Amino acid sequence: MPDCSEHVNEPGRGSETSEDDPPMSRLFIFCDKIHTENDIRKSFSPYGLLQDVKIIKEKETGENKGFAYVKYAKTSEAAKAQEELHGSIIGKSDRPLRVFVAASRSQGANKSQKIEQEQCVRLFIQCPKETGEQELRDEFKQWGPVESVTLIRHKDTGNPKGFGYIRYTKFYHAALAFENCSAKYKAKFADPKNPKRSTEDHFSDKSEPGKMLNLNIKKTEQSQPTSLNVIVSKTIKQDQLWRLFDIVPGLDYCQILKEGDYNNEAIVVYHNPESAIYAKEKIHGFEYPVGERIIVKLSDMSSAHIDTTFIEKHTRKETFCSVPLPQANPMAPSDSQVAKRLFMIMPTPVPVAILKNIFSCWPGLIDLYFLPNKSCGYVKYADKESAMKAMETLSGAEICGTKIKIVEAEEQIKHDGSKTTNDDGSRKRMRRN
Repeated sequence: MPDCSEHVNEPGRGSETSEDDPPMSRLFIFCDKIHTENDIRKSFSPYGLLQDVKIIKEKETGENKGFAYVKYAKTSEAAKAQEELHGSIIGKSDRPLRVFVAASRSQGANKSQKIEQEQCVRLFIQCPKETGEQELRDEFKQWGPVESVTLIRHKDTGNPKGFGYIRYTKFYHAALAFENCSAKYKAKFADPKNPKRSTEDHFSDKSEPGKMLNLNIKKTEQSQPTSLNVIVSKTIKQDQLWRLFDIVPGLDYCQILKEGDYNNEAIVVYHNPESAIYAKEKIHGFEYPVGERIIVKLSDMSSAHIDTTFIEKHTRKETFCSVPLPQANPMAPSDSQVAKRLFMIMPTPVPVAILKNIFSCWPGLIDLYFLPNKSCGYVKYADKESAMKAMETLSGAEICGTKIKIVEAEEQIKHDGSKTTNDDGSRKRMRRN
């Protein structure tokens, strides 16, 4: 547990360089190489006073490297821009922007060029020792929802030390509080938590200070990388690769590094190992385009004992579908009676898991599949109305950059008088269209 002396020397509001004053007011942007300074300025200026816009370029050729910085006059302006423009598409490019708070120049060149979200939403404050947590919550909630209030206490007595942390759910709200709260709190953005120290404290043997309990715990939580090595078809472009891996929450960086005669080599980086492992499990071996498998390898990372089930529930459909979608629903039992079938065609098939995630936004989805070695397939619903709504919404939309066309699958009367779907007839009709 930290004591007050650990925070007295934290950088304050007046100790940053001009580029870092106020703190967290500079943004680091992954952009497209075709983006211009005017594209960046036009998109970011509505959120506040821009003090600087800089596109990073190759020294020899002057070509845009795909990175940029913008500097705002206020932290709250940068926060609003970061939250609104992260994942947006600007200019003539169809590649989504990735916008992060830039690391302070004082951190040095060996540090990451961006800082983590945790550091953007926590404020360190000083307060009278008699101040309670509820009093602080009531004070700071005027700038936005407060997720937690933590007062640091003495281990022996449990009495407050006179400082603590306010954690918000959004960077923008934390920035407003930083700028507008009373000067008596001496508010500043808190340093990130030290997971290594907290883990050691948790497992250390109190009877023998400094000695760790023999629990056979592998120290993977702090050392696991979150990057993937990817080999794809040479026909896959940067924006297509980005859309494919952006279906998994937490994508940080995605870049084709080497273009070969037959394949392209790329690196994909996520915020956490759970997302990286989930992406590897879902995308490795997928044929994209048909007949060419994507190879995904973890960079010296073990997937043992890492829970990735939460990813399935938080996949962001809006990042890979061009139309607004309702909330997803559980799929219907596989033995449900089929009320309606749809026939779909995509020039470049995308993972079935993605399509099921999208088509399940309408209740009653039973199954979805592509025909063997074909770029077309079927969608089966237990509810006819849901099927019709899905067709109306999705036909003509883009999924992972590929346009999908959907029609009703034709039905044919069997000898016994029952109806069935005529797969061949549907395909012929699609070809005629």
